Amino acid sequence: MTLDYVRSAFILISYAAPALAGQMSTPIPTQVTAVVLPEGRYSPVSLREMGREAAHILTKSGVSLHWHLGEPAQAVNGFLIVVKLVGRCDMDGPPAFLKVGALGWTHQADGVVLPFSDLDCDNIRGAVQSGRMAGHQLRGNVLLGRAMGRVLAHEIYHVMADTAEHGEDGVAQPALSTRDLTSGKLELRASDIEAIQSGLRQTR
Repeated sequence: MTLDYVRSAFILISYAAPALAGQMSTPIPTQVTAVVLPEGRYSPVSLREMGREAAHILTKSGVSLHWHLGEPAQAVNGFLIVVKLVGRCDMDGPPAFLKVGALGWTHQADGVVLPFSDLDCDNIRGAVQSGRMAGHQLRGNVLLGRAMGRVLAHEIYHVMADTAEHGEDGVAQPALSTRDLTSGKLELRASDIEAIQSGLRQTR
């Protein structure tokens, strides 16, 4: 079995994100539980903000996102996605060094998108710090969590839409800048929402 990655490369550029076109009907929510497995230190503030931000982004797609820290003691309802947090997921320690590479990735096996995603917290921290946006400690952890939530929503898009393809802009685009990660709103576009809804219909 061959294992490769759907990568979200980091590029420091700004995007003009157009508004979501048209009015879309609200789909019946489908519960998705993200089981979050930290490898290292993490900020509870960052994790709460990550879950809040990702859930907000995915709402219009029909995904009702819940998250659970650590392996659940019992079975969960709906779909299950395992999310590994790689590196240090807080802004309380020494600064991270920004490197060119992925912010997150979702695994594939033999061309099939699997419900296993990784977030590179060290690289996401470096992106937040590179924009001098961290501020004091609490705000830094909020901004880190917001950025993590946007990367998580991107990876859940791949899983729920069952695609390795990216969108042209918005949260599903292949590259996210510091501004995309931390400022304003970042949303799914109409075509990305339809891709997720199509994926949900196929699994029901």
